Amino acid sequence: MKEDGIFEQYDFYRESSIQLLDSIASEEQADVIPNGHSNSLRWNLGHILVAQEGVMYYFGMNQPGDIPTKIQESFKPGTSPKDWSTSPLTLNEIRELLLEQKERIRETFSGRLGEPAANVFVFSDKKLKMVGDLFTFTLWHEGLHQGVINGMKRALK
Repeated sequence: MKEDGIFEQYDFYRESSIQLLDSIASEEQADVIPNGHSNSLRWNLGHILVAQEGVMYYFGMNQPGDIPTKIQESFKPGTSPKDWSTSPLTLNEIRELLLEQKERIRETFSGRLGEPAANVFVFSDKKLKMVGDLFTFTLWHEGLHQGVINGMKRALK
């Protein structure tokens, strides 16, 4: 697949995440952790943001990216909103950061998907060594969390 097609998929995935975010009834609903789930709607949306930032910038370029450490610490793997004293971001702040990130990722990585990654990313038994492999992994990851969000929304009805 050509790079333009991969970025078109990115636009589709990110637009889908924004639509899911916009469909959340309230800030309060965003923080409910339904039975059978370990995190909230807000956490899953923030995690999409933080995971892509970490994978693309740290593994892709050996750089920290632009998401502040406090936000990264709240949404990284293994964290939970149960440990938050306050919500680290409003839904609108997450929305704006997701949109800004989409533009920044496109600008930063356009023309570079065929390059070797600065750091090897190990997931399960796979070793991702190319920037494009990292990027398509983050698209899969975003879709995975969209499915979780959809399941959570059904559980909340």
